[in-house]
Amino acid sequence: MSAEPAIRLLLDEHLARLRIHNPRNGNRFTAAMMDGLADALRRVESANVAVLVLESSGPDFTLGRDQRERVPGLSRRDNLRKILVANELLSTSPAVTISAISGHALGFGTGLALHTDLTVVEDDAVFGFDEIEHGLAPLVVVAYLSRFVPAKIARELVLTGRRVGATEAAALGIVNRVVPKGTLADATQALLDQLGEHDPGVLRLIKDFHTEIRDEPPGLGERAVDRLAGWLENR
Repeated sequence: MSAEPAIRLLLDEHLARLRIHNPRNGNRFTAAMMDGLADALRRVESANVAVLVLESSGPDFTLGRDQRERVPGLSRRDNLRKILVANELLSTSPAVTISAISGHALGFGTGLALHTDLTVVEDDAVFGFDEIEHGLAPLVVVAYLSRFVPAKIARELVLTGRRVGATEAAALGIVNRVVPKGTLADATQALLDQLGEHDPGVLRLIKDFHTEIRDEPPGLGERAVDRLAGWLENR
């Protein structure tokens, strides 16, 4: 029997649902899952849907990337670039993107929350960049984080690995809406209903213009990958 896909995509006429489904491993992203996520996001772009919802199975949204995994033949640079590819596809998607989060969203999971347009979370949600706890310097995060939160907060989060609860995440602008435990599906549907009241073409135009005016310097993510990969190879 073949294994269930860890990245699941359901496409409707105007809506896409992308589910992270690796709950036995805390929904940690393997290299294959990173590729699956990128492929799914490309399919969403081709399908021309108005809205994409990113959701998960199990108690946690995702505990980040699987730091224990080693893939034969996959260089550190190429592995790190998978993050850049996913972040770029998500942030430039023509669809309005929503992440629906309960439990922990750590490392790459916090990155997914930041790179979606709208983020709805249950009040038990926890965010943070825990890479430093694994002996890693999250330079890819450093390259983008100050676009989303104040510079001093960005430095604190990556230097300490401190966890951020749902209420603080809302205050920092990491998430949009905090809802009681057990109401995430209803809250997400309410947001979908709000978006459904508007012309999909207008939503797409807003998204396109947001993409055009992003202020992240070109190539900054690649510089972060090269710097971190070089450090990992030489330590």
